[in-house]
Formats: sequence, structure tokens, C-alpha cells
Amino acid sequence: MFFCVNRIRVKGSTETYERVYREGSDFMATLPGHVRHKLLRSLREPDVYISVAEWRDEDAYRSMCAVPRVREIFDQVADIIDLENHECEVVYEGGEAP
Repeated sequence: MFFCVNRIRVKGSTETYERVYREGSDFMATLPGHVRHKLLRSLREPDVYISVAEWRDEDAYRSMCAVPRVREIFDQVADIIDLENHECEVVYEGGEAP
């Protein structure tokens, strides 16, 4: 598995950001290799979000990055967010609770 984890600070409308995120996530879900997306919102800092995207492998993730429609969707909020991108690999995964 390959993960893309983003820390996003929204400087504008959080409602707009969430709408665009859903649009982008829904589109990415149609692409080969997509596993799941989660958008988390900080309880301490309500303008801070963490996006976790899981892909089958790095090649699937890189292929998604090359799809023009993905950039078109997220360009809608480029001027209202500060984004810190982290491409990650799993180094440990605990078991699920019984």
C-alpha cells in the first residue's frame, strides 16, 4: 500500500474546501488503484485538516497525479489552502480490536 497524507490549513471557506475535497475524492475513487480516502478535521484548530489517501501502490498514485481532471478539481481551492504533502509507507500496523 502507498499513502498520501496531507496537512491542509484552510484560509477561506471550510465549506468550500470540504465540497471540493468530496468532489476530488469521488473522482479519484473511480481511478485504478484507489483504495480509500479520509478527511479529518482538527478539533483544536478547525481550519486544519488531514487528508489520508490510500493507493494500491506508488505507481497507481503517480498515475492519478498525472490525470488533468484531478488538478482541475483541486485548483478550485488552491488560493485558499496551505498544503503540506507527505508520501508515506506503512512501517507498522496494529491489529483491530475484537
